[in-house]
Amino acid sequence: MTKKLWVIVAIGLILRLILASTTFHPDSLAFKLGGELVASGKILNLYDFSDPNVAVLNYPPVIYWFHGIFNFLLAGFLSPNLYVKLPYLFFDLLTAFTFLKLIPNKKQASLAFIFWMFNPVNLYATYMMGQFDIIPTTFTIISIYLITKNKLEWAVLSLGVGIAFKIYPIFFLIPLIFLGKNYLDKLKLFLLGVTPYLLSILVYLPSHSFRANALFAAQSSKSLYAAIPVSGGESILLYPFALILFYLFLNGKKVNEQSFWMIYSIPLLLFFMLTHFHPQWLIWITPFLIISLVLETRKVLLPMVLIFASWFLSLFFFDPSLTLGMFGPFQSIWSYLHLNPDYNLSRSIVQTVFASASLYLIYKYLLYQSHG
Repeated sequence: MTKKLWVIVAIGLILRLILASTTFHPDSLAFKLGGELVASGKILNLYDFSDPNVAVLNYPPVIYWFHGIFNFLLAGFLSPNLYVKLPYLFFDLLTAFTFLKLIPNKKQASLAFIFWMFNPVNLYATYMMGQFDIIPTTFTIISIYLITKNKLEWAVLSLGVGIAFKIYPIFFLIPLIFLGKNYLDKLKLFLLGVTPYLLSILVYLPSHSFRANALFAAQSSKSLYAAIPVSGGESILLYPFALILFYLFLNGKKVNEQSFWMIYSIPLLLFFMLTHFHPQWLIWITPFLIISLVLETRKVLLPMVLIFASWFLSLFFFDPSLTLGMFGPFQSIWSYLHLNPDYNLSRSIVQTVFASASLYLIYKYLLYQSHG
């Protein structure tokens, strides 16, 4: 790695430390609580000690095990705000360095590295909100790298570890197992992909709190809201409809492993188009958008600008804790501007722009795969 990139790393680290130490979001309290419970030995009955007055543990257990380790190691030396956020740094940097291995052209790889180190989505989600989405994101980009090296078992296992942290990488499992040579090979890949998640939750299944708050968490059903009614009690669920259609398109198609990041991108673009998503979730697709940007800058620059601009604007039509409230007891920016925008209409406009740009990218990626 060049001296210039090490300077980028140093600047990026300073920026991350500043953001981590000067911002706070209440959602990070759940990771603090989960880490404390695990560090104190309450591992197998973790969810039964969830305190709704402080935070609800509504994620798979692996993330609380992760925070339990760092709570045990760092709680006596760092503030909770830091010992919750700083452990994410390893995965953040691992993603950046994976670009250098994944993209063959050194100039483009270095550009992707720089874009990642300063991309606002990662800085916001990881070091301001204190969310752990960087971890499954890292495992998905490693999975892409392993696919390009034709190491499918390791690729699907990496995807499986990502699923154990957060369920969304399961969207990529079917496209990946399509690469298997025969039905037995595909079955083996599928089992490798789901095993880490199943093993991690097995001991918690008897817990009512786990089933109610984590296994069937409300966030998991957000992708089912967008629907076209066909009768008074029946609808076509748009995201599952689009996802199944995409899988049917892929079935039997020869896909270039070097462009498999496009295949991972499409389920997420469809998801974000058709779901009222949490701001930190955009990090899931950010590495793939960066790859697209460095490989085809002129062709995708405008839709990329629209996607990131609409994401940024959407932050100001949520609770103030997602923007100014991270820095202190501030009100909404609209209060200081003496404006009273219609939040629902504003979010709808922003989402419409986001969906249009996403659909354009899906079209480009499908066109590429068809010609390929």
